[in-house]
Amino acid sequence: MIPRDASTLQVQGMSGPRTLSGPAALRALTMAFAHLQDFNGFVAGLQAALGKAEWFGRVRLELEDQPGAGEARFLLGEMALPIQGAVGSHGVLRATGQDGSRTFRSEDLHLLSGLADFLAVVLDCAQEWREVEHHRQLLDLLLNQAPVGILAFDRQHRVAAGNDLARRWLGGGDDLWAALQAALPAEVRAGDHGPRAFFHRCIEGRLVFCELRNPVGSDGAGGWVVVMTDLTADQARLLDALHRETYRCQWLRRRLGFVLLESPLGAGGILQLLPELRASLPAAAAVGPYDANRVGLVFPELGRAAIVAHLRRLKPLLADASIRAGLAELGREGGEPEKLLQTALVRLRPLDELLRPALLLHDDNSAVNDTLAYVLGGDFELVKSSSEERTRQLLRTRDFDALITEVDLRGASGLELARLAGDLQPGIHTFFTAISELAAEAVGAQEPVDAVVFRKPFDARLLGRTVREKLGL
Repeated sequence: MIPRDASTLQVQGMSGPRTLSGPAALRALTMAFAHLQDFNGFVAGLQAALGKAEWFGRVRLELEDQPGAGEARFLLGEMALPIQGAVGSHGVLRATGQDGSRTFRSEDLHLLSGLADFLAVVLDCAQEWREVEHHRQLLDLLLNQAPVGILAFDRQHRVAAGNDLARRWLGGGDDLWAALQAALPAEVRAGDHGPRAFFHRCIEGRLVFCELRNPVGSDGAGGWVVVMTDLTADQARLLDALHRETYRCQWLRRRLGFVLLESPLGAGGILQLLPELRASLPAAAAVGPYDANRVGLVFPELGRAAIVAHLRRLKPLLADASIRAGLAELGREGGEPEKLLQTALVRLRPLDELLRPALLLHDDNSAVNDTLAYVLGGDFELVKSSSEERTRQLLRTRDFDALITEVDLRGASGLELARLAGDLQPGIHTFFTAISELAAEAVGAQEPVDAVVFRKPFDARLLGRTVREKLGL
């Protein structure tokens, strides 16, 4: 084919020079290429375009994977050329003359061979598209079997792959990227979350945990993938355990604690630790998701000291310094599960602060309390009291890891306070200060052998080191 101008093509064939409308020829091919992603439609379009050509009597494609292929390979008066592409053989191009059986000339052979080469190239592309479409359909089938919602977006925020569940949870509209952005919390939408972000949505009465991830980096260069997991059943089990154990422990007059662990919305990841948390805690403890960035822990029949001890053992697992924790106890924060939950939410603070051992300092002389606070303040949460009544009230209303008191108090006996502390808070450590040798000996005679006595004036470094060792710091 030799271009004559922009609107006509000159064809030299068996019937001599022939002019075919250039726009008509291009339009016929364009109609075929419009179906490139649909292999069968594309081949049908090519055949239709070839059938309208006036260069030969009849031109048709015979593809190897079509029914009837291979029959009548060579017929009299027909030219057959192989369509051989880079990916393999596609079939045969067959042509007959305009006026029945005639001998084909060299220019006819050149024209047909060029057409066969052209068809081989475009069929290569169509074959690739067919494989891509086939793989995409298989991928969609597999993704629809997944119990989670999955959507992958390309760099232009178009859906590259996904399943019906994720589409439904995002509203099923045409612009799923816009729906996803509307669902993001303000902190995540600000773009400060790096290559990963975590958030949750309440959809159809369900708690859906979502993880948004960029496989390459935070600039979206590699596209985005969002995975959506229905946590409703896990959340329901946690809340059911909180209600059941609250009323059971209340009936049996046992202690109970409820803890919330929170990670930031943008950096998140606390839910990914659920298997490790369950494996590291007592079998009686219940662990589950509260929302996308909070995990709840129910500790039946345990008080604050034992709960904090369990949390300290979890510290290596919760190495993220941004983890916050809130603790509520049955009785002290009321007897309703909802009250425990709200108290834990209100009391959220850095985990390290919750894990700091709480010491109750009691001495008639406030200067001694101040000295002890100066020595121990860096590692402990300290509560000072010079009033016997206030100390008794504190022991009844909150938990302490240790009590430090004077043996010979002016208004009361330090030994009596220590016994009260042990009765109200089993497992509490007791440290005594004493002026005289007789007072120190009295402790040895009445208190457990592990009670520690510091003679006044005491060595501040020795006192601090001893208290830290006894409390496991």
